[in-house]
Amino acid sequence: MISVSRLLLSGLCFLCAATCSAAQYPARPSAPGVAFRLTPDYGIAAIYFKDGTHVSVAQVQGSSEYQIFMRETTAASSMQDSKVCQLLSPVLGRMQSTLGVDLNTCLSTDVATVKALLASLNSAVESYLGTNICFASLSLDVADGKKSEVAQEALRAVGLVQVLPTIQSAQHIVLAHRPESEPEPDEEWIVLAVDFSTRWYNIGLYTVGELGIVDPVIDFVKGPTIDQDNQTDALRDTLSHLLANPPPNVKLPKQIRHLVVYGDDSHNDSLHGVLTELLGTDLVRNARVADSVFDGSKYTACVVFEDMDTVDFETRVKPAFGCKWRSRLYSGDPTTPEL
Repeated sequence: MISVSRLLLSGLCFLCAATCSAAQYPARPSAPGVAFRLTPDYGIAAIYFKDGTHVSVAQVQGSSEYQIFMRETTAASSMQDSKVCQLLSPVLGRMQSTLGVDLNTCLSTDVATVKALLASLNSAVESYLGTNICFASLSLDVADGKKSEVAQEALRAVGLVQVLPTIQSAQHIVLAHRPESEPEPDEEWIVLAVDFSTRWYNIGLYTVGELGIVDPVIDFVKGPTIDQDNQTDALRDTLSHLLANPPPNVKLPKQIRHLVVYGDDSHNDSLHGVLTELLGTDLVRNARVADSVFDGSKYTACVVFEDMDTVDFETRVKPAFGCKWRSRLYSGDPTTPEL
């Protein structure tokens, strides 16, 4: 059974996939949707505007400390455990959002490291818009676990509030490049998503079902394999293992309906040779190959916009204290110029 929250989010995704239409409430100023994505090496920022246009704002390389953190199998606690920090943290957070100052007091090393990258992305967005923002979304290759918790804390430390739950990056990339048609009711199509980037790769199975909902196949979507020697050969081994050990009652590659290839090296000839060898010419020839690392983030920014462009958003999601005072985006006056 489809949960109400998942159905609502899927409805927003459907709006973006189908039309990326103009706002439903044109009399009210509509702030743009902003999406941040964190990869093992760098961060990405994208904006979606009311008129349906997207902007790929920034791709910022993470520090060496950031890249080390993203490669760790465990992460430090998100906040120092002292009683002083437990008491001061809410106050410091309000001071930061109100005054626009950068305070790292009481943040763990990991949170401070991720915060530095998010702050750079946020500065790029605000420089483009000419004013500060209060809301954004966050996506990672693995949307749960310690890294997600650290990233969420870092986003709050920047002074921003999440519009959506943390998103698994590949899920929105698949949605952005999903099949043009949809399965019949009670039918599911198998989608293979392959991330091939300069320093990592990832393979996952997803289903596209009723209402165009994209779900990961349990136990067949994991985190990226990073800094692997002979990466193309390693991907061949991983994909061969997947094909030889499919989910129950699924025949691979026969039942793969759609192939999505993405990443900063998605057009790699050696990669496509391996995919053709293991999956067949037809599936690879008809694959959706992402031309930009921003594809998934631009789609997410559209979903963020659709969620914010509702009459009840401001009662559901509260900004950080004092954030709206400094911004030209969230005025209640319908005569406020829109960006």
